[in-house]
Amino acid sequence: MKTIKIYDGEKEIYSGNCYVNTVIFKGRIYGDIKEIFQNGIKFSLRLSNGKNEENGEWSKPTFADCVAFGDLAGKIKKSYSQNDEIFLIAKYTSRKQNDIYYKNFVIRELISDKEAEKSYQQKIEKLIETDDLPF
Repeated sequence: MKTIKIYDGEKEIYSGNCYVNTVIFKGRIYGDIKEIFQNGIKFSLRLSNGKNEENGEWSKPTFADCVAFGDLAGKIKKSYSQNDEIFLIAKYTSRKQNDIYYKNFVIRELISDKEAEKSYQQKIEKLIETDDLPF
């Protein structure tokens, strides 16, 4: 098993194991988050393909169908909505049913937790308001 690290500038924002068929996505939620089964969600993730260097126009995006279950599904449904940016780790899966292949990505982990970031930002703002900074 290998460990991967993700940095934002010089700040390490993620460190974890790298599994087979694992992808790291940073994109925007496209459309609504839909409930599936009793404890699951599904949504499409719009992934940028960047700008065309020759003409400066944006390339067509790629879409990935994502699913999550359990506590992770609840956290995503509570904290994210259409067009929100999400940074996650998922596992590619496919299955064949009635001669049709269904492909999706099962979310394993959030790299950047929107709810935690919001809470952290609120704490910083409160410290600034009360002038109770540690420096």
